Amino acid sequence: MLQCQRAKDQRHPIVSMYTSARRTAKLQGEHLRSKLLSLAMVFRVLCRVGQRQSALEVVDGGFVAPKLKTLEDPMVGKHLVTSETVARSEVLFKVDLTVEDGRLLRDPNMYSLQVSEHQHLDLQKVPDDKGGIARFLSHLDEPNLKPVITDESVTFSAVRKLEPGEELGFHYCTTEWSMASPFECAKDGQSIQGFVYLDAETQDILKKKELLAAHIQRMASKLE
Repeated sequence: MLQCQRAKDQRHPIVSMYTSARRTAKLQGEHLRSKLLSLAMVFRVLCRVGQRQSALEVVDGGFVAPKLKTLEDPMVGKHLVTSETVARSEVLFKVDLTVEDGRLLRDPNMYSLQVSEHQHLDLQKVPDDKGGIARFLSHLDEPNLKPVITDESVTFSAVRKLEPGEELGFHYCTTEWSMASPFECAKDGQSIQGFVYLDAETQDILKKKELLAAHIQRMASKLE
């Protein structure tokens, strides 16, 4: 037995080196697997966070109040009317300006709404139920809606109590300085081109009624 024990203790150096190398490789392998598992867990967590952030980024805060309906008219085309009573100052539309989907333009088009001195909201790119249907609001010399524009949104609220069946609209020149698609009003034949083209009397009336968007007020003040 002593001879066997001595033989075991006095193994060939190559055998000892091989055994030691295997033991080291095993330990290193376990350490590497542990690191890889940790990295995989971190990656999964980051993916979940990224997905949540992406979901937050595409949230659209726009809405349309369920108090209107769309009608077709051979003279004015598609337009919006109230389907029930609307209280004064009640918001009927809200369009989110923070959504990054190309809805904000440098240049105006037929369906855009000017939201700043050099920026226009393309309502065609906004889902109808998120306020895009506001592109069918009529031009009215005596508007029943007033747009309020901030850095985050555009809202349209009633300037007075509205009865069911009333055509909804605002004065286009309260938001548009110079329109991309001027037109003649089907009701009175007046040329609608933008605030800068209005006569001084009409400009003063819109100012006194406090209907002008902030950017139109700023642009008008530069001409005074």
